[in-house]
Amino acid sequence: MEIEVQNLTFSYGKQPVLQDVSFSVQKGTLTAVLGANGAGKSTLFRCLLGFLTPQAGEIRLSGRPLSAYSRRETAEKIAYIPQSSEPIFNYTVIDTVLMGTTGTMNVLQRPGRRQQEAAMQALQRLGIEALAQRGIGTISGGERQLALIARALVQNAEILIMDEPTANLDFGNQQRVLAQIRALTARGYTVLLSTHNPEHALHYAHRVLALQGGHIAADGPTETALTPQLLQTLYGIQAILAEVPTDRGTVRSLIVTEDME
Repeated sequence: MEIEVQNLTFSYGKQPVLQDVSFSVQKGTLTAVLGANGAGKSTLFRCLLGFLTPQAGEIRLSGRPLSAYSRRETAEKIAYIPQSSEPIFNYTVIDTVLMGTTGTMNVLQRPGRRQQEAAMQALQRLGIEALAQRGIGTISGGERQLALIARALVQNAEILIMDEPTANLDFGNQQRVLAQIRALTARGYTVLLSTHNPEHALHYAHRVLALQGGHIAADGPTETALTPQLLQTLYGIQAILAEVPTDRGTVRSLIVTEDME
């Protein structure tokens, strides 16, 4: 499913947050949304999810205006994955994932065999089926984030919007979660995720969408859009892109070149 955003403008009162934002996202791609705090990333996501109504512009899903979708229809097309946090209730992992099926059932209906099978398949797809009966509060942050992604998958939505999915995760879990997210695009999912780490975009994203002051600072394939000049613009730091030889070939890495003291 494709996303088209045309001349999107949104303000909180008299405070403009997004100004004439236009871009498109193709099916089966991972787009990393970059920008400093307050750049408009979260507001953009809320507009894409239908939580906020822009003052101008239009969002289209596969050619159809988002405004033409009902709330239920939007939930069938787009799933939201928040940052992992400490849960209030220690539901089992499988029950947490089953919460994603509620949009396909009547209000008083309980998950049945079909929903149970779909939930297990989502856990298997992400390699955490062994955690099904564990409490969501007893597993690691990385495992919890994968469980939240599994919950989104059982919605059968084709678009996944992720708000800093690796925030508060250690280095190893960041890489595991991002690798699983990238793998989902090969299955046809369209993913937009925000991150404060440009390295995540460099190593996993097909495209970069960068926001600054509510405007688009860059939009394009990662290898051409993510530049030292962009990092200077977004974050006010000087960096270089280095070619690093490995036993699996050459990879690119960002190196900050200025004294940060």
